[in-house]
Amino acid sequence: MNNNKPGAPKPRANTARIQVHERNCLSDQWARLEQVKFDYLRRDGNWQTQTREIYHRGHGAAILLFNRDKNTIVLTRQFRFPAWEEGDDGFMLEVPAGIIESDDPFDTVRRETEEETGFIIDQPEFLFRAYCTPGSVTEQIHYFSASYNSDRRVGCGGGLAQEGEDIEVIEVQIADAIQWISSGQVIDAKTIILIMHAQIHIF
Repeated sequence: MNNNKPGAPKPRANTARIQVHERNCLSDQWARLEQVKFDYLRRDGNWQTQTREIYHRGHGAAILLFNRDKNTIVLTRQFRFPAWEEGDDGFMLEVPAGIIESDDPFDTVRRETEEETGFIIDQPEFLFRAYCTPGSVTEQIHYFSASYNSDRRVGCGGGLAQEGEDIEVIEVQIADAIQWISSGQVIDAKTIILIMHAQIHIF
């Protein structure tokens, strides 16, 4: 993030192979959509002019909540209009996640965990970061994990109604969650990544 505005692009100087000529803002509502024209030095030594549309929506953080004693993880289910628009039912099974605020992904996943699930967690463990759609979107997801315990649940979760959230909390056996990927019940990329990580490194 830059200039305290989620999704604002960071200034980037030209490099030996990239020479930016023009930037045009196409939309600046919830996030910023920008058209960029630049010259790209190809591997064969020729320069090529390219134009791309880039979506700056800020970065996100996602967390896998796990309980080794019960062999369970916590997922959420909420409606996602774009998935519905594409023909799915729109009610996506996901790990808790949110847009990073104040450049603090650790605080983001702690807050989102409590808001979405009602669980209080200790310091989450940072796992890795990854781009979602690097061909057109600047967003990176910071991935975390943390153990949870039912004794440290302070509410029912559900998210913030004033932000349009209506979140169902689901505790599921890790074996079932893995099967849900194969059966197509889990089709959210960040959730698939963290379930696979859990299968390999946690359970």
